[in-house]
This record gives sequence, structure tokens and C-alpha cells, in this order.
Amino acid sequence: MVSIARQKGAVLIVSMIILLVLSLISVSAARTILLEEKMTFASRDAKTALEAAEAILRVAEDYLENDINTTGDFGTEGNDWLHLEGEGPVDLFDSSEWAGQSIDINETVNGQALKGRYFIEMAGVADNMDASESITVEGYGNSTGAGVINVFRIVAQGEGLSPHTKRTIVVQYGRRF
Repeated sequence: MVSIARQKGAVLIVSMIILLVLSLISVSAARTILLEEKMTFASRDAKTALEAAEAILRVAEDYLENDINTTGDFGTEGNDWLHLEGEGPVDLFDSSEWAGQSIDINETVNGQALKGRYFIEMAGVADNMDASESITVEGYGNSTGAGVINVFRIVAQGEGLSPHTKRTIVVQYGRRF
């Protein structure tokens, strides 16, 4: 049997080193988990903003297709979000430039909460010489329903779970009146 007086505390030192190593591993794991949680939220937030922008884009397309019968509403007072060619906001990432030149959306559409805004700008008339991949309009070139195809630039901006996360989509949309 070993006497207590002969022990030098080696077990205590080894135990403290093992405890220190386990503590460092635990702190590192906690930091990693927090970082992964932030990355997951940011990814979800970005996807939510993109989905909102896509849904707002569909609202704008639906407006062009069903609620407007002429281009005469563009550039008129009271329709500050319907712009003539070249008169829409230039810097799409500057929120102050959107103010008063877009329509805000803060509603639920098809069960999805949407928050964002959009504007529509006339972009000209589709030319018969346009390459087939530059614009797609159903029935274009058919003898029925012939007429001028007006092209519009729709800019939709969706907001994510955080008001600082925004995604912007720009599309060209053709409509025959």
C-alpha cells in the first residue's frame, strides 16, 4: 500500500489537463453551433426574400395581364409606379430611390405573407427581328391576335424575415393590347 505522504499530485495535474482540454473542445463546439445557426438563418432569410420577390413579380404580371387595357396610365399622376421608358429608378439597390416610385406590398397572397415592392416601366415595342431567345410571348407570330407587342420591365423586390434582407428580380414582360 502506498502511503499518502509519498504521492506528489500527478493524478491531480493529469485530471486538470484533461478537464482543460474538454473545456476547450466544448467552447469550440458551442461556437461552431452558433455560427452554423447564424448561417442557417441567413440562408433561410435569403430564400424567403427571393420567394417574396418572385410572388410579387407574379402580382405585377397579373396586374399587367388583367388590370390594364392601355399604356395610357403610364407616367400619369396617381400611378407613380407605372413609368414611361427610362423614367424608373436607376439604382435598384438604393431604397431612397424607390420611395414614391414603386408600390408597396404588405399582404398575404395565396397563403404566403409578402412584404416588398415593385414598379413597372415601359421598355418599348418588340421588333419582328428580335432573336427568338430575347423575348417569349405566347402566340407571337401567329396570324390570329396580331398587333404590336409592348415590352415592360418589371422590377420586384422582396423582403426576408429581416428587413435588411432584400432580393431584387428584373424581368421583361411582353403584352399585346
